[in-house]
Amino acid sequence: MLFSTFLWSCEKVVELKRADNEEKYVIEGTITNEPGVCSVLISKTKNFSDDNQFVGLGGAIVTIENKGTTVTLPEISPGIYKTTAINGSPGETYLLKVIVDEKTFSSSSTMPAVVPFEDFYLKPADFDKERTVTYVKYKDPLENRNYYWFQLFVNDKKQRNFALMNDDFTPGQEVNTSVIFQNTTDDLSRDFKKGDKLGVEMHSVDASAYLYLFSLGNAEGSDNGASPANPLSNITGGALGYFSAHTVQKRTLVIP
Repeated sequence: MLFSTFLWSCEKVVELKRADNEEKYVIEGTITNEPGVCSVLISKTKNFSDDNQFVGLGGAIVTIENKGTTVTLPEISPGIYKTTAINGSPGETYLLKVIVDEKTFSSSSTMPAVVPFEDFYLKPADFDKERTVTYVKYKDPLENRNYYWFQLFVNDKKQRNFALMNDDFTPGQEVNTSVIFQNTTDDLSRDFKKGDKLGVEMHSVDASAYLYLFSLGNAEGSDNGASPANPLSNITGGALGYFSAHTVQKRTLVIP
């Protein structure tokens, strides 16, 4: 399955609007197999009429625990907590705990094995200034269910859209599938041109992170007039957002 949607970002955080009248905490936690990539961002939901400017929530106690060792993440700016004291490893389970405003939220995530990102390429015929189709290639392992989150970059700037894939129909197979870059705005300066650098960051994620990202596409309702719904969080205690322990691989190309 391939699924593309939009990711609201500011300081690399997902900004969620209220799907009801209740204000909720929003937590986005990430730990990867790359050195120094461990962060938790905390905010609150906004009204639909509000802008997407990130307003962090300070004063929280944020910890990540693995095999009995607990690391506290310092607050480097309001609502942004980061540390270089812990790196993720495939197969390990990490426990997140957040205490803020006398409320406690928790989550756990197990980092999947690395699935080699074999190729990222562009066919010249698939280049268009507003919509360019690229292709990713990887060999899906047969042993486990696998879930993938592809983040997109143009000239090293992360894009709003991303792609999700799973192996419902491709277990153990070599996968060659499209990932679409597109300019959905009226800003002509964001159109693609020869010489632009396109990048794709491949994350192997666990099922709970995949489900959250998948449901995020429905967070603002649908074209049939359905009411907006909150995405399915893997954080207990009533907060929205997610915690994900995932692997990272990145490939780039230059539009010829």
